[in-house]
Amino acid sequence: MNILIALAFLALNTTSIYNLQFQDIDGNTRPLSVYQGKKILLVNIATGSTRVNQLQGLQQLHQQYGDSVVVIGFPSNSFGNESRSNSEIKQFCQANYGVSFLLAAKTDVTGPQIHPVYHWLSNISSNGINGAPLQKNFQKFLISQTGSLIGIFSPTVEPTSEQITGALTN
Repeated sequence: MNILIALAFLALNTTSIYNLQFQDIDGNTRPLSVYQGKKILLVNIATGSTRVNQLQGLQQLHQQYGDSVVVIGFPSNSFGNESRSNSEIKQFCQANYGVSFLLAAKTDVTGPQIHPVYHWLSNISSNGINGAPLQKNFQKFLISQTGSLIGIFSPTVEPTSEQITGALTN
């Protein structure tokens, strides 16, 4: 019974991800509320990461599921693998991986200057499920059509894996 009370308390204290916004790589403000009704796959990316080839898989997901899933890449140097500027990141991603999914402006995904979206993703009192900070580049978070955190995928999980595609289609 105490567990049920604790779960109810957590559910009541969560905040909606739809209250948050971010700047895209071109400097435009993007409220997450405009994506209500679609799943959102959030991924912290870095062009200097050993996992940079996952950009290709993320682009593939964007093309395959674009009507029902929004892919958003958040470039970050939080793990020391993103030395490029916003314009250089955008050019690199487009030229090398054909990226047309949404890219946020370069931001912190950990630490004292953590972006509000990533604070929400790593704060159990906000999202109701996860309280762990990110550990590496290319960690993936899946948000439901109603704004709930429903999936957290390790950086080693490829974007086109059955684990992720299954979660996108359920």
